Amino acid sequence: MRRCLLLASKGAGFAAPNPLVGAVLVHEGRVLAEGWHRSVGGPHAEVECLRSFGNGTIPSDAVLYVNLEPCAHHGRTPPCADLLVQRKVKHVVIGTLDPFPQVAGKGVAKLRDAGVQVTEDVLVDPCRWTQRRFLTSVGSGRPYVILKWARSADGFMDMHPRYDRAVQRISGRTTDVLVHAWRAQEQAILVGSRTVLNDDPSLTVRHVKGPHPLRVVLDREGITPTSSKVFGKDARTLLFTAHARPELSVDQVLIGANEDPLRRLLSELHQRSIRSVLVEGGAEMHRHFLDQGIWDEARVITGNILFRKGTVEPKVQVPVTATRTIGDDRIDLHVNPASPMNASLLNVARWD
Repeated sequence: MRRCLLLASKGAGFAAPNPLVGAVLVHEGRVLAEGWHRSVGGPHAEVECLRSFGNGTIPSDAVLYVNLEPCAHHGRTPPCADLLVQRKVKHVVIGTLDPFPQVAGKGVAKLRDAGVQVTEDVLVDPCRWTQRRFLTSVGSGRPYVILKWARSADGFMDMHPRYDRAVQRISGRTTDVLVHAWRAQEQAILVGSRTVLNDDPSLTVRHVKGPHPLRVVLDREGITPTSSKVFGKDARTLLFTAHARPELSVDQVLIGANEDPLRRLLSELHQRSIRSVLVEGGAEMHRHFLDQGIWDEARVITGNILFRKGTVEPKVQVPVTATRTIGDDRIDLHVNPASPMNASLLNVARWD
């Protein structure tokens, strides 16, 4: 099952909005074949695994391990449960059930009705942690929210006064590469208008190979310059604003004066099948997410630079769950215990 999870992680950034799934076929302690869900619309993990095995007869005492319940419905691809029955797999070990309404136990039922032995809940918490984006989206009706910021050693997110419109570097090169890997793993990346105005970020994936996330900008007052990099054509952008801006050739969503902008934003992303969003700034936006409790993880990077004055970082009122060190940088992971998904997973929460 741990091998299934390792395989599943290879689909991060490519499989969404589908879940991350890996499958391993084992016989007498030896791996016969394995596969994972590589991209949305492509073959599921079970299909990849059995294709890798080939068309030969599967040993009757072989076991297929998969970290998520096989699907039982026709979506972009045929049901995996049907395939397992057709290929005469006699024993399937499942990490966790799929809460998606069209599956939700139906895959297990179809297998058992066909005489397949099914073992459930193997490493269920690690499996749910790997699947936390998908499970949060399906169960809570909103994307999985990851807050991320960098702070100086003395607790500032930038230095004042500012003399130019550019990102002020805090972390080292290796950490910057990691941040771009984070971007590639999530479907959307969110910033507020002040971050666009002050930093002029591109919000694209550049230091690693991977897909660009959907760039989301919350700018109710329309203060972001039309020349901002985030409005360029190198990636898609979704603008949330109170007044339409016809001069911008990007997708726009209008927010009413009485609407909660964060909840409207998350609702709109959910309707677009966005399973996760990485919030990169700024400080005020992070505080709103923290104050309203609508966040799941916070990833806080601390560099060794001193700013002495500037924008004070927001405070996360929950303990650090895990820490890693990269060069001179420390990165703390905070997991929100009030998150519907993470409340039972604090014991297995870790860096991916």
